[in-house]
Parts: sequence; structure tokens; C-alpha cells
Amino acid sequence: MISPGDDIADIIIHNLKTNKISIHNGDILTIAQKIISKSENRYRKLSNIKPTKKAKTVGDKISKDPRLVQAVLDESKKIVRYKKNVLIVEHKLGFIHANAGIDRSNIDQKNEQILLLPKDPDKSAKKIGQKLEKYFQKDISIIISDTMGRPFRNGAVGFAIGSYNLECLRDEIGSFDLYGNDLKVTQIGIADELAASASLIMGQANEAMPLVIIRDFYKRRESKLNAQSLIRNEKEDLFR
Repeated sequence: MISPGDDIADIIIHNLKTNKISIHNGDILTIAQKIISKSENRYRKLSNIKPTKKAKTVGDKISKDPRLVQAVLDESKKIVRYKKNVLIVEHKLGFIHANAGIDRSNIDQKNEQILLLPKDPDKSAKKIGQKLEKYFQKDISIIISDTMGRPFRNGAVGFAIGSYNLECLRDEIGSFDLYGNDLKVTQIGIADELAASASLIMGQANEAMPLVIIRDFYKRRESKLNAQSLIRNEKEDLFR
């Protein structure tokens, strides 16, 4: 239960101490996007949103509240695809996301509130990571995770929307397979795979488990690059 203005790093420190959990060098703390957005007061009220003509038109076509559609458009660069009850957009941060990542689950609906993604998840991850590193005097990494659907596959999976001090994308080009063949195009979305594993523990309903510590990941590498490195350039994207 996180409120606007809460210091996520302080809350993590308090809970680790209360539960007598130590932090080790190399730990990767995966944090659910929702508590970051709550702490940063990324709420909007539908009652305060006036839908444009475009939002009303799209809302009619997909059977969605035009106020919600307007909120999605406000957070997006463009609409990618839509059909009844589904609106896929390119978020301002570059993610291809249903409803621009806007969510209504696990927030109080008395005032028709919706919750937006953090403005800068990488910046949020860095702020939390540096404070925790200073307090614990340990070398750690941070992933801020969300869930998304995928083309051609059913089911939502976790993925990284923000990171700190972690190699998110590993280039294996030039490495060799078991038969000595050169790898020509292989890249591994390290941060997304870690986020997906943490998401299994976090859950999607009432688990109330927004922090997962990944320990002893032997392939962890530090990096100044962040989760933006995982976003494919549109020119290289065959599906847009």
C-alpha cells in the first residue's frame, strides 16, 4: 500500500531489516512498476479528462470509455493497432503497450482513478539503486518491471521498463555455438528474462509482493546503458 510521496528506497530498507534479509553484492532487486507510479503520484481521474473528437471516435470503435482513450492518447506517440476492447499504442517512452500501460487494478476505484507509467523509469531505478547501494555498501542492480502481452502469444509476461547498473541486452554476435558455428544475430534480453522470472513471484492479483530479489545470477554484468536499450528501432521492426 504505497502512497504519493513515499520513498521506495526507505521502505525497501525498512522491510529488509524487519524481515532480517541481507543484501549481497550482485543482487538484482526487481520492483513492480505499480508502486513506483503510486509513489510518484502518477494518478489521473477520469472525471477530469475531456475527450477529444478522436478519442470519442476511437472509443466508439473499440467499446472503451473515451476518457480512458484520451488518457492513453495523451501518453502515446501514436496508435499502432486497435480492435474491440483492445488499443495498442507506442508509448512516449517507446514501449509498444496495450493502453499505454495505464492500469486500474490494485488501486482505489472510488474516484475513477487510473494509474500511468512513471515518467522516467530508468531515472527512478537509478535514484533507488544509488540510495540502496550507499546504505548497504553493496554493488547491486535494479529492474523496474511491468507486464505486457506479446504478438502471436497468449498470456502476459513481465518485462523491464527501467533499470540501473545492469546489462539489459547482451550481444552474442561473434560467439560460437556447440558446433563452433559463428553466432550472427543473437542478442539476449537479459533484463526482460529476469523481469519475467520475478513476475511469477509478484503475481497479477492480490499477492502484494512488489519486490523480488534475484541472487547469484552468474551472468550479471554492470552497464551504464539502461532498459531503453531493449527497445527495437521502428525501422528494424517488421510488425509496425
